[in-house]
Amino acid sequence: MPNSMVIKWGHRIVTVVLLLMVASYVAYQHYTGPPYDDALFKSQQLNENTWLYVTKYQGGGATVSEVYRYYLSGKIAANPVKALGEMSPFLTSDSGEAKVTKIGRLVTVRITGRIYDFTNSVLYTSDGIEYIPSIELFAYPPP
Repeated sequence: MPNSMVIKWGHRIVTVVLLLMVASYVAYQHYTGPPYDDALFKSQQLNENTWLYVTKYQGGGATVSEVYRYYLSGKIAANPVKALGEMSPFLTSDSGEAKVTKIGRLVTVRITGRIYDFTNSVLYTSDGIEYIPSIELFAYPPP
């Protein structure tokens, strides 16, 4: 076998092994534990089947701004932070004081501050029934 053939096959094998190592590391990080270092900031019952949970990021320090994540869900009985770690927040902001109300299917959010992420596509289950609320957002700039 010529040297160039050995080098090509050696390169291919090393590349495949490295790709498998990176993919397995990413999969391991994705499937272990909650993705955020959050603590429960507040929980509020919006109506008989909907709860609002707000978490606050605990990492960082003086150089990292505060990050609050807002979740809609049914009642979470035990360890809400772990359950919320498996869900996606519908709102991520630097303010933990959003006013959230729910009337029928309509969830209204009024917030003053910076919004990092928002989605109005939320699906949650409460007592075995799936809910897809409509979310309207009123955002005001920080003072």
